[in-house]
Formats: sequence, structure tokens, C-alpha cells
Amino acid sequence: MFTQNEFIVQTQKLIENWQTQLEEYNKSLKTTEVQTKANFDEIVGQLEESISQAQTMVEQAQVANEKAWSDMESATQNALDQIQQGWQKAMSRYQ
Repeated sequence: MFTQNEFIVQTQKLIENWQTQLEEYNKSLKTTEVQTKANFDEIVGQLEESISQAQTMVEQAQVANEKAWSDMESATQNALDQIQQGWQKAMSRYQ
């Protein structure tokens, strides 16, 4: 059993310890937020690039004549498959 004074001293030490831990957690959280935002920005950039590449492929397909399309069909489909895989990989990091 503690005396009143011992209780107060022990509890104050405990509170100080908790406050120190809380400060460390808050610092860690701020660092994590910065890292998470950087990761998110990178993924958004990758997704935007995927959209841009797909849009470029659509535009190329729209202006291609039949012979040109037959020459580029396989390469275009492979490129689209790679874009889709990249999109899925980027999105899976946040699901």
C-alpha cells in the first residue's frame, strides 16, 4: 500500500512517462504521414501516367488505317496489358 505522497509521486512519474511516449508516437505519426503522402503521390503519378499512356494508345488507334492497325494491334494489346498490370499493382497497395 502506498502513502498518499508515494501515490502522488508514482502517479506523476507514470504520467510523465506516458507524456513522453505520447510525444514519441506523435513524432512517429508525423513522419509516417509524410512518408504515406509521398507514397500516395508516387502512386497517383503512376496512375496518371497509365491513363495518359492509354489515352495515347486510343488516339493512335483512332487515326490508324486498317493496315497500320493490323501491324500495331499485338503491340498495342501487350502495352495495354502492361498498363493494366501496373494499375492493379499500384491500387493493390491501398486495398
